[in-house]
Amino acid sequence: MFWSKDVGGKSDCPECGARLESEHHTYVMAIREDGDIQPFVVGNDAGYFCAECPVVVLDYEAFTKFAIFGLGRKSHGQFTVLGLVDLSAIPEEKSGIPLGEDGNPIPLVQFANLQRHPAGDRSRARSRKNQKRSRQKRKRK
Repeated sequence: MFWSKDVGGKSDCPECGARLESEHHTYVMAIREDGDIQPFVVGNDAGYFCAECPVVVLDYEAFTKFAIFGLGRKSHGQFTVLGLVDLSAIPEEKSGIPLGEDGNPIPLVQFANLQRHPAGDRSRARSRKNQKRSRQKRKRK
């Protein structure tokens, strides 16, 4: 998972350079304010998925707005997106029970790089993207 602000947008994959496509998904956010961390589930189409590799670029501005909405105020505090909710993993008999309630845990598909790349540490992705573009330009010459 990468933030759009850290990789220069939502059109090209920062790993392989393929085109990204917007898809609607349900996400689990964690919003911290005054030392408290609150989970927040949101559905939107602010995720841009690579068709060639397992990368998603999230629209930072859109998720900032959801974090503000989740807190019910003008400031968003600190937030991250933990992963996708696998709605297909919810048993049919539990479909009427709110997610996260006793007996119906949230089936989270966690982003694989949350631990490897702390928030804001996306310079390596930009560097790889720039290196790939340089190689492509040299090949064309």
